[in-house]
Amino acid sequence: MEMQKILFLCALSAFCLMAMVTFAEDDHIYLECKDHPRGPWCYQEAVEQHNQPELCENILKYWPKADGVHGWCYYQLAMKNKDCSLCDRIHAADIKKMCRLDVCN
Repeated sequence: MEMQKILFLCALSAFCLMAMVTFAEDDHIYLECKDHPRGPWCYQEAVEQHNQPELCENILKYWPKADGVHGWCYYQLAMKNKDCSLCDRIHAADIKKMCRLDVCN
C-alpha cells in the first residue's frame, strides 16, 4: 500500500512538471526572459507593455520567490488601467496597500 502511494505521488509530480514545462514553452514572454539575469523583472516589463494583467500570475509559477515582482506587475497595470480589482490579486501586503491607496481612492 505504501509503495502505491509513493508511485502515485511520483506520477503526479511528473505530470505537474510536464504540464508546467509545456505551458512555459507556449509562453513567448517566458522564453524571452527565462535566461535573462533579471528574469522576473524582464517578464513583468513585457507583461506591462502588452497590458495583459492575467499574465502577472505566471511570475510566481516561473519564479516562486518573486512575490514583490508579482505584486509590482499587478500594481503597475492597476495604475495604468485605473482598475482597483487588480489590487486584490497582489500577495505582498505592502504593495497591495499602496495599490489600494493609489488606485482605489
